[in-house]
Amino acid sequence: MTTEPLPETTRLLHIGLPKTGSTALQHAAMTQRLRLREEGVVYPGKAENHHRGLSWLAGLKVDYLKDPVPRAPWWRALDRELGRFPGHRALLSFEMTCTTDAAGAAATVDAVGAQGDRPVHVVLVMRNLGGFVPSYWQESLKRGKTRTLDEYLRRALADPAAVASSGAFHRRDGMGLIERWAGVVGPENLSVIVLEKEHPTRLLDTFENLLALPAGILHEAEPRGVEANRGMTPAEAALVLKLNRMILAKWKAPEDEHRALVFKGAVNRLLANREPTAAEGRLMIPHWAADACAEAGFLLAESVREAGVRVVGDLAELERTAKYTEEDVSVPPEQIPFDVALESLLGMYAGATGWDASHKKMIRRGPTAEELTEQLAGAKEEIARLTAELRELRATKSRGGRYRALLRAGLRR
Repeated sequence: MTTEPLPETTRLLHIGLPKTGSTALQHAAMTQRLRLREEGVVYPGKAENHHRGLSWLAGLKVDYLKDPVPRAPWWRALDRELGRFPGHRALLSFEMTCTTDAAGAAATVDAVGAQGDRPVHVVLVMRNLGGFVPSYWQESLKRGKTRTLDEYLRRALADPAAVASSGAFHRRDGMGLIERWAGVVGPENLSVIVLEKEHPTRLLDTFENLLALPAGILHEAEPRGVEANRGMTPAEAALVLKLNRMILAKWKAPEDEHRALVFKGAVNRLLANREPTAAEGRLMIPHWAADACAEAGFLLAESVREAGVRVVGDLAELERTAKYTEEDVSVPPEQIPFDVALESLLGMYAGATGWDASHKKMIRRGPTAEELTEQLAGAKEEIARLTAELRELRATKSRGGRYRALLRAGLRR
C-alpha cells in the first residue's frame, strides 16, 4: 500500500504500540540521521529514540533512572534542534507515549506542534494481540516482573475492552486508546498501521512514504544483535523469570543492580550472541487465551473503524484467532540448553565488572555526552534568566542594596 506524503513542516509523532517494530524504526532513523536531514527530515537528538524528551511532555516516569521524574531540559534540547530546521519535516519516536492519558496526549501534541505553529500527525502501530501480549510479557521480564505467562495473561485479558498489558489500553480518563488520541489531533491526523506477516516491509515503507523519503532508505540500516530485539525462547524466558524471583523477589536486590546484571547483562548477552534453533520453539498463548485475544482484537478494530482514522493494512488481522499451544504455559521447561546458561553467566559477569554485555567496551561511569548536554542547556537557561533580571533592575531607578544582593546571588550560582 502507498501513503501520500505529509505536508512539509509536519512533525510526525510515533507513539507506539511497543513490540510492533519500534526498535527497527528507531535504529534506522538514528543510523540514517544525517541522510534523513539531507532529505528534509529531522530526527532530533543523539539517542536512538526520544524516550526522555517525550516522557517529559507526556508525564511518564523514566523508571530505570534513580530519579525517575522527567526534566524539562530533556525536551528543550530536542525542541531547539527542531527549531533550527523550520522548513523540514520531523520524526519523533517513543513507543510508550501511547500509555499517557488525555491530558498527557494533549500536552505532547501541543509541544511537538510548537503550540499550533507546526502540523502534527500521530502514528500508532498495531499487531494481533495473540502475539502482542506474550511479547510484552517478555519485556516485563526484562524489567524484573515475576508473573508467569499464564498469570500475566489472566490479568491482562480480564477485561477485553481494556487489555491490561502495556498500559496503552487503559481507561483511566474514561476513553479508549484510539478515542483519546483522535480527540487530540483529529481523526484525519491519526494513522494506524496494522502489521501482517504477509507484508513484512509495511512498517518502514509507510514511514518512508509519510516523510517523502527515497524508497529503501530506512531498510538499509538493519538492526543486529541487541538492536534487533528478538523475542526470547520459552527456555530463555523461564531462566530470566527464575532470576527475577530470586534476585528481586527473594533477595530484595536494588532495581539498578538487576538492570545492570540481568537486563543489560544476561538478557542482552542472550539476545545478541545466541541464535535459537527451530526445535526450541517460540512463546505462544495457551488455548484458553485464544478467544479472549480475538475478542479484545475485535473491540480494538471496531474502535479504529468508529474513529474514522487513516488505516494502513487490514483491520481483520486484529480480529484473527492467533496460533496457540496446548501446553501448560504456567509450567517452565525442566531443562535449558547449555549455551543459554553459558551466555547468561557471561553477560552477568560483564555487567558485574563494568563491561557491556558483549565484553567489548567499558561502560562509562560518569555522565554521558547526552546528559552533559542537558546539564549545559540547563545552566545556559539559568544564566539567561539571571541576565534578564539584572537588565530589568538596571532599567529601574533602584540601584541600591537590592541590585547588589541580586548580583552577589547570581555570581554565587
